[in-house]
Amino acid sequence: MRPDTTVWDLMAATNADRPDEVALTDGTRRFTRAEVATAAARFARALHAAGVRPGDTVALCSTRSVEQVLALVGILGAGAAVAPFDVRHAAAAVRENVARLAPAAVLADTAGAELVPGALRLDDLLSADGVPSGSPPPPGPGPADLAYVLHTSGSSGRPKPVQVPHSALQNRFLWAQSCYPIGPGDTVAHWGSLVFDCSFWLLLAPLCFGATLYVAPDGTEAEPRELAARFDRHRVTVMHSVPSLLREFTAEGGGPALAALRYLLIGGERLPGDLVRHVLDLTGARIFNQYGPTETCIDVLTHEIGPGDEELDAVPIGRPIDGVHAVIADDAGAPVPPGTPGELLIGGTSVGWGYAGAAAATAARFVPDPHGAPGGRLYRTGDLARRRPDGVFEFLGRVDQQVKIRGVRVEPSDVEHALLLHPDVDQAAVVAVQDRPHGGVRLVAHLVTGDRSPDDATLRRFLADRLVSAALPDGYRRHPALPRLTSGKIDRLELARQSARDGATAPGGPPHRAPHTETERAVALIWQDLLRVERVGRDSDFLSLGGQSLLAMRLIARVRAGFRVRLPTRTIFDAPTLAGFAAAVDAAVAEREGSGVG
Repeated sequence: MRPDTTVWDLMAATNADRPDEVALTDGTRRFTRAEVATAAARFARALHAAGVRPGDTVALCSTRSVEQVLALVGILGAGAAVAPFDVRHAAAAVRENVARLAPAAVLADTAGAELVPGALRLDDLLSADGVPSGSPPPPGPGPADLAYVLHTSGSSGRPKPVQVPHSALQNRFLWAQSCYPIGPGDTVAHWGSLVFDCSFWLLLAPLCFGATLYVAPDGTEAEPRELAARFDRHRVTVMHSVPSLLREFTAEGGGPALAALRYLLIGGERLPGDLVRHVLDLTGARIFNQYGPTETCIDVLTHEIGPGDEELDAVPIGRPIDGVHAVIADDAGAPVPPGTPGELLIGGTSVGWGYAGAAAATAARFVPDPHGAPGGRLYRTGDLARRRPDGVFEFLGRVDQQVKIRGVRVEPSDVEHALLLHPDVDQAAVVAVQDRPHGGVRLVAHLVTGDRSPDDATLRRFLADRLVSAALPDGYRRHPALPRLTSGKIDRLELARQSARDGATAPGGPPHRAPHTETERAVALIWQDLLRVERVGRDSDFLSLGGQSLLAMRLIARVRAGFRVRLPTRTIFDAPTLAGFAAAVDAAVAEREGSGVG
């Protein structure tokens, strides 16, 4: 495994050495390594025939499936970079981001083709028809070539396309194989979205190092008990999760899935010690807390959970991986002594090229690196951290989330931590919004609480003992679950929108209009059950009532069972009101009946 190779070379070598082993399965279909290699070569030749050349970028718009994995490998085999898009996102946003990126080609499954007309269909490329099978496959990628383009999460603004080269991906794979090696006998679970960068390791590492990749059918993540049963049936030994999603997963019956794990990888958010304590009761796996922005390749710092970590408020993010160095800097960019908070800057092999088509944004965040190789750059993460004397880094929050309220600097993450100390608060996210009527900034706390939900006065008294008065939220909003991005991270931009709407809307909101049609009444009952609300009207908004991606998938499953129609999950995001969503259900029912399908 030389560092001048790529993940494509690693996969090719493993496919040649172990051609008859099962490499990929979704529980229904199984692909050997030889079959994966054949399908990937077919994809690569088809892309070449469609005009894709090495160095191009290919957009991939599809649901989670084995076809998605084969397409990913085929794109890399063509020497192109892959730019994944999540079809569950709003249609307009997907089309806008694809158009702005201007890829050489777009690959899509049925759901993706509805978003991007004219895309090449995955099922067509998988078939032998029209593909020149006798032609040699295009040359694979080199270390200096672009591997993937991932859009930033959009949690704090407009998504930006980040370019990451094969050298960074290969460095991350070789480091991980030295830290938590996988191989024959391991099964790695993929139950998230390809737009989350850790998915690149989850999907490709098993193909590189002889493990099996299990792809959970799209939508099963909404039912933790079913997913846990699938993990047990397929003997999953490696999984990854965002902390807040892991908490929900175990609380809703997914805990048994952790028992047989060898490795549990956690990242994407601050990892609370109490969650570690809970997880340690469920598994004997080695647990790693990992840190890495999208602008760097997957993870750049890691910390293996050890004795005492479960007693900490937040688990450290650890030390840099091989080929990476980290710096804590002050406002002027100068390094600060150990123990001093500052902005975390990342340098080395794992740093991406920057933002595609955004030179100014790239120059602002990717700055010259005086500590690394000539010409190297440091990525300014915008995260507040400190380095302990033993070299371990601790995440403290966001530099750009600090706000000044009545002359006092406030860190919303500190308010979140204080709220989580209350025994009846399960999850908390605090956002700062402009108080337009009165000027200045106000804080709004968004909460998921237990059965005994504390009222606002109780929470204010509780926080008053722990925070300065300027840090006390002006409002508290309860949710059955916090809205999340596809990566599993809390969607803070959506919470900010909801907070702004709350501040601009008269108390009580729009007048209540009762459900009018039979479909509206049936859907309203589903919403009431999922969202734990007493009343739903025609103008009620699923998202404003606390709906988020997991609840949206459960809603779609309930509609499929009750109305015998299949709606894409994004329907609820495109038509979030009861009246609008019910109309979409009616349209789907009419289409089914018109087609004669029972």
